[in-house]
Amino acid sequence: MIGRRPRHPLHPTLRTLAAGGRQWARGAGQVVACRLLGGLFLLVLIFSRTILPPQMLHSTSRVSHMGENSLQRLMLITLEFKKNSFSANGVYAQSIARSLARRGHEILVLSAKPGQSQNAVSPKASPAGSTGVGDRGEANKVFDLSGTTRQNGKYAQVEESSSSKAANQSMEIIDEDGVGRALLMDSVPGLIEIEVEVEQEGWGRLDWKCPWQSFAQNISQDVVLQVAKFNPSWVLVVDWSALPALLRLAKSIGNCPWQMAFLNFRIYYLSEYEGDDREKEKQFYLTMESQAVTMASAVTALSSRDAHILATELGAGIAPGVVPKPLFPPLRDDIRMLALGRSNYDELLRTDDWLEGRKFLTCCVRLSAEKNAELFVSLVETLASFLDEQGIVPFLCGGAHGDGAYAGHVKLRLKTAMPHAVIYEGFMGPSQLSELYMQTLLNVHPCVYDAYGMTVIEAAAFAVPSVMHVGPRGAVGAAEFLDPNEGQALALDLTTTVGSLGNAIKRMLLDQTILAQIGFAASKRSLSWNEDANAEQLVSILRSAHSRVFSLI
Repeated sequence: MIGRRPRHPLHPTLRTLAAGGRQWARGAGQVVACRLLGGLFLLVLIFSRTILPPQMLHSTSRVSHMGENSLQRLMLITLEFKKNSFSANGVYAQSIARSLARRGHEILVLSAKPGQSQNAVSPKASPAGSTGVGDRGEANKVFDLSGTTRQNGKYAQVEESSSSKAANQSMEIIDEDGVGRALLMDSVPGLIEIEVEVEQEGWGRLDWKCPWQSFAQNISQDVVLQVAKFNPSWVLVVDWSALPALLRLAKSIGNCPWQMAFLNFRIYYLSEYEGDDREKEKQFYLTMESQAVTMASAVTALSSRDAHILATELGAGIAPGVVPKPLFPPLRDDIRMLALGRSNYDELLRTDDWLEGRKFLTCCVRLSAEKNAELFVSLVETLASFLDEQGIVPFLCGGAHGDGAYAGHVKLRLKTAMPHAVIYEGFMGPSQLSELYMQTLLNVHPCVYDAYGMTVIEAAAFAVPSVMHVGPRGAVGAAEFLDPNEGQALALDLTTTVGSLGNAIKRMLLDQTILAQIGFAASKRSLSWNEDANAEQLVSILRSAHSRVFSLI
């Protein structure tokens, strides 16, 4: 039962007094006195259970404010969580819930699940234009990323480490960048999940065609009663798509003494729109995201730039004292375990050691116009002869979800430019991602605008430097976390000509000492920001928020 109060041990002082009294009586031979004292202490203990306030009985107690040691009840509402998770939203939502529960908070997660199971997509990795991995004889070992390890520059099957096995006991998904991931499906004490079944149509999307309406409409009376009984002090709303579900709950329950935090994972109002409904779609996001900001007592974004936009362009009705704040997503526990186990890098490590086995020029984004994946292919076309001379192999990890015609065009161009380039389509779990990044010289993140770019952070965990856009147009959130000015990433204006970009990347690939140094710095920064650090900052943001119960508007 959600509202059931757990049993607590007696206060140590009372327990010591009782034990000490009995010991004194026995030592003095006072058997009768021992019994009398035992009865007396029993009465005291009964009195303490029924009369004394809880804080005198238990070492931790619930308080009404967000104190450092308080056990706060928090509800997380997110369209995507564990069931058939498909994007970075599900990854990050799980991370938030898991880490808050580990801190001792009671967490109720309200999420959606599709009405029918989706067909699984089988992973496959092959050089572009081939039917399998084995078209190049010995070279096929380079592309086999499942259960391989590097030994003197070669690749061999090995027994997985315990951390790798633990990371692989999970559900595989595809994230916002189109890259397959595995989520740790561990059971965390204090974490309760309620799933609302939604229509299958639109599942796998997070835009206005996602099943946001059925998520709100299908909340049953039983769910309403469970939420009312849980009675959260804070409701954490992930993106605009979770807002209608909150409004449905609030309308059904009535008087809700809750505070709301709007956790913005992406500003959809900034998206580029196509088709006849583009103006209508933009207005829809403007309305929904502005309403979320207006209702919130606390607002977070994935970067300072997005926080500023929420406060200005979407903050016309923002409450006094509410200031949107950046909250960087953490490196997930499963990837972090593998990185710590395999990437024992030190800033004094020789460049030759870092270079061992690295030969990929990698790009991990969803194959869509929004992610600007075609820019990577244009760079490969420009650098094809140079890459061949240097023995560098392009690796495009585009996942299974992509815009059909656009994705096909990107793959065809890459196949034409370099027939031996690798195109990985399908799910890529943590151990496969780690093997890819351990073999990567340079990661190219071609997006001009990206709310964050988690693949950049994950690549950095394995000492892979990344090229990201930093320029007058657009922004990438990860470039704020991995600061190019601190030598943690490589900054280029990706809106300039392909020729100039190609020359810049050529110079980077030739200066492998610099690549190694940036990789070391990026790894140190990436590994420093884990799920617990992220949760601590989120709690700090909630604790400092002005007390304000949201109202229906």
